[in-house]
Amino acid sequence: MRYFCVSLLLWFSTVTFAAIPVADQFIVDGVPHEVDSSPLNKLHQSDEIRLKLQNQLACAADQRGYKGVWELKGQQLFLNTLQQKDCTSEAVVNIDPQLLFSETQYPLKANWFSGAIKVPLTDKDYKHCLTDEGSDETIGYAYLAMVYEFIAGELVKQSEQIVTENWQRPRSNCANVPTARV
Repeated sequence: MRYFCVSLLLWFSTVTFAAIPVADQFIVDGVPHEVDSSPLNKLHQSDEIRLKLQNQLACAADQRGYKGVWELKGQQLFLNTLQQKDCTSEAVVNIDPQLLFSETQYPLKANWFSGAIKVPLTDKDYKHCLTDEGSDETIGYAYLAMVYEFIAGELVKQSEQIVTENWQRPRSNCANVPTARV
């Protein structure tokens, strides 16, 4: 029994301290929105960013090690700042732009970014299906988003779209399983 309790305690400790990614922020018309993706990943791979930031203060609870604050100014995308949490004081500190960009100050025009930034307009509607054994399984989600599409940091299109993310192929027995909103 003692071994079971110790094992259970160790398992809960691992789950509790698991890395929680910090969402980037995208500011449109002065209103900040949390977004799932980061335009910085089009310039540097995640491992490369972590390597360049390894000597900076970083929290173990933050999987990426940084948070980008992006802004649409006019028809252009700018990186206002990259931030890290100082785990000793819980303060947020700016990352020196020279570490990743060879620039001396923010904001930086994100002319390397060609892609889309999706701003959620609704909660995620999770899709559930029954397994062959009859248990409920989440296979993905969908949500309504305002999608901003950029080429070389220039806004080229803005539209409302339904964004879907499927981890598994839908099965035929999905229709009668209720969905949950988060």
